[in-house]
Amino acid sequence: MGFIETYKTQGAKAAIIGDYDWKFLCSPRWPYCKNEGSSEYKPPPFYAHDESLSLAVALSIGLQHALCMSTNIITPAILVFNVVMSYFPETYDPSLGDEQAANREAALDTAQYLVSASLICSGLGTMMQVSTIPIPFTKYQIGTGVLSTMGTANQYNAIFPVILYDIMSRGYDLNEAWGKLLGTIMVCVWIEGAISLIPNRILKKLCPPYVLGVTVILIGVQLTGAGMKFWGGGVGCSGCAATACPCLGNGEVLLGFGSGPYIGMGFAVFLLFLVVEIFGSPFIRNTMVIWGLLGGYAIAAMSSYEGARFVTTDRMDSSPAFTFLWIYTFPIGIHGPAIIPMLFAFCVTAMETFGDVTATEHASRLRPSGPDHAKRIQGGLLGDTIATFFAALGTTPPNTTLSQNNGIVSLTRCASTNAGFACGVWLLIFGVIAKIGAWILSIPNCVLGGALCFLFANIIMSGIKLIGFDRIDRRTHYVVAASLALGVGTALVPAFSQPGIGASAEKPNQWWPYDPDMSDALNSFRVGVMISINTPYFIGSIAAIILNLIIPHDEVDPEELEVEREWAEYDSEAETEDKYVEDPEEPDPTEPHKAEKEEKEEVISGDQVLAEQPQELPEEASKLD
Repeated sequence: MGFIETYKTQGAKAAIIGDYDWKFLCSPRWPYCKNEGSSEYKPPPFYAHDESLSLAVALSIGLQHALCMSTNIITPAILVFNVVMSYFPETYDPSLGDEQAANREAALDTAQYLVSASLICSGLGTMMQVSTIPIPFTKYQIGTGVLSTMGTANQYNAIFPVILYDIMSRGYDLNEAWGKLLGTIMVCVWIEGAISLIPNRILKKLCPPYVLGVTVILIGVQLTGAGMKFWGGGVGCSGCAATACPCLGNGEVLLGFGSGPYIGMGFAVFLLFLVVEIFGSPFIRNTMVIWGLLGGYAIAAMSSYEGARFVTTDRMDSSPAFTFLWIYTFPIGIHGPAIIPMLFAFCVTAMETFGDVTATEHASRLRPSGPDHAKRIQGGLLGDTIATFFAALGTTPPNTTLSQNNGIVSLTRCASTNAGFACGVWLLIFGVIAKIGAWILSIPNCVLGGALCFLFANIIMSGIKLIGFDRIDRRTHYVVAASLALGVGTALVPAFSQPGIGASAEKPNQWWPYDPDMSDALNSFRVGVMISINTPYFIGSIAAIILNLIIPHDEVDPEELEVEREWAEYDSEAETEDKYVEDPEEPDPTEPHKAEKEEKEEVISGDQVLAEQPQELPEEASKLD
């Protein structure tokens, strides 16, 4: 309606092109060529969440959001399927025979379809989440009504490979295992819907920002490790750094894990990120990951190693032009041992969504408190639930809000939900074009790994930022340190609590070993508990929540708060002074405050002199007498 109303009232030019400052959006930066004292470029005006955009502005900013999200969305299917295939080399190692090679190609075909389907489901979920859909006869709503984009959740990458490994160890093939995983998602996701009905004050007490920060950091730590395996050549060869175990997934190049050409390709992506960050325009910097990936792909396409190519086009040549949901189908089932870790994973997703929606409100200049805030949180959690349920029906992994898009809102100064709808349209287009999914599967693992390491490290930074939202006192310091000790320790040494499942189920070195006499129900419960304990963000988050509830709060020292406030004011004044020393022509706004402070000091010193004089008067008076 906004576009149509603008067309009727202001004409076609305003409705199609608008008045956005395109120079700001597209101008590169030249930080080392600026003249000393030159002023910075003025940013464009701010567009509120309910403000209408022209078609060109909506499509442009929506494209930035879609490109920023794309790497997040495509990662789960590629990562999960590569890890699962590495667990079963006897089935998927092409060097063992034609049958294994055919199995691997079939699995990659399925992963290619899931990449496209994930883009489609993310587009539909985004359009629902940026809306406000009231539920009849209730006070609840679906969607946040702000620019909260939805994409495939990466936190499940930590548990899905282990769950699929457990299912396939029981005699199921990969398609059957994926169907059981989807069915378990459809059942467990409703715990997030139940959480959406809990009052905000209770959620804040259970999960303050530093508890959520611990969870996000541990998700990033574990996923960064997976990214490093891709960077070194692939997940399947990461445990055998020798030429006898060549890494697959890098075109025709077959080298051992950590070989120089692999490391160099991934490092080239990192260098491209640096160039984009220094010189890129706001549009390019907002979509840094995709441009780094494209640049790394171009370098790999032009490179070879002893005549072997890093990039082959066989998959793109054989791919159809278009695709959609349900081109591949999977037999739906439920896997009992996956219920416990899946329920907690959805609780973690709810915690993350709570923080993401709040951050979107900050970026959108909306008050992150009060009844409107509570409705957005409730609508966002329920939107997550419904989007994930329908994503599972569409054969894809769960959906959730993505926090990195809040940076685009801040940089472009556009919080309009029109851009969110445009983002959803772009994601649908990316998903429907099957050649895009085929191209993504042709990216060498070493190139993809360089991008994934940077992407997952940004998740760690988001968690650190969450921890810093509140004042860090001794209690907070202890909760965070103890929780990270358990979580990071498990990520670095997973054998500390390795699940006894599959081929290792009967090994006696498990803290809860398999017993042939135990019932199937008890064994399923054992496997579920062990998968959960072996997941870093599970054990770390549980510890953080429990410690936050049982450790009493310390009494705040007013003098310590006053010292912290004074230092903050001092730092602020020092930054302002440094700025105006660099540009002496500009008036220093701190001067009036300095004058007031000096005048106050003079008055105080005068009062002190007057106060000291009466102490000397009695002597003078005695002499006069």
